[in-house]
Amino acid sequence: MATHSPLAPATPWVEVAATEHDWDQADPKLLTSMLSQLALIRSFEEYVLILAGKGLIHGPAHSSIGQEGGAVGSIITLTGADEVNGSHRGHHQFLAKALAYVEPAGIDPTADLTPAVREVLTRSLAEICGLARGYCRGRGGSMHLQWKEAGAMGTNAIVGGGVPQAAGFAWANRFAGTDAVSVTYFGDGAVNIGSVLESMNLASAWKLPVCFFIENNQYAVATTVQEATGEPRLSARG
Repeated sequence: MATHSPLAPATPWVEVAATEHDWDQADPKLLTSMLSQLALIRSFEEYVLILAGKGLIHGPAHSSIGQEGGAVGSIITLTGADEVNGSHRGHHQFLAKALAYVEPAGIDPTADLTPAVREVLTRSLAEICGLARGYCRGRGGSMHLQWKEAGAMGTNAIVGGGVPQAAGFAWANRFAGTDAVSVTYFGDGAVNIGSVLESMNLASAWKLPVCFFIENNQYAVATTVQEATGEPRLSARG
């Protein structure tokens, strides 16, 4: 008679969750800086929607409202040498990386905004509005935000398009002998894209310093995760 044995992934697959003790032990300065970034990004996005409603954004303006926490929390401890890229809905990741780059010691919510922070907000908004003062002189717009100096390697209008690039950044970092890492952000709709799965496979096979961050809002436009896959635990892909 055939036997049945439970199998497990060859690579460890674990869930890490913060506890109340972790929050109690967290650095207050770090938490207040994160709060500052969250508030700035939310206000920025709300203003972008106001401008879009007035017809002042020439092109799409995909809001990241409600997703700021994931971007700020995962980026605030990165260095300027580390790289991030995102999807078409990536204002929050770009801003989090840029703000952490210009204010590595953190942002004090009780103080006035520094000139560097104001410059980041102004140039980011200018880019989304298609103005020459933007980081890409207005030619990138909402879906192609890039500031290489800060390690913000670009948002991407192609679903899942940034993931292979992030694997490439990680390979380049490994080849150069640096300790830099790359983080790529994409949604649940991109998880089943072929190039995303291929990138995950190569990253695992080559042990690349890359983090795949899935922003799962459970709807790829109008298709639920359960409708798109037999394994709704999307972290299983990695």
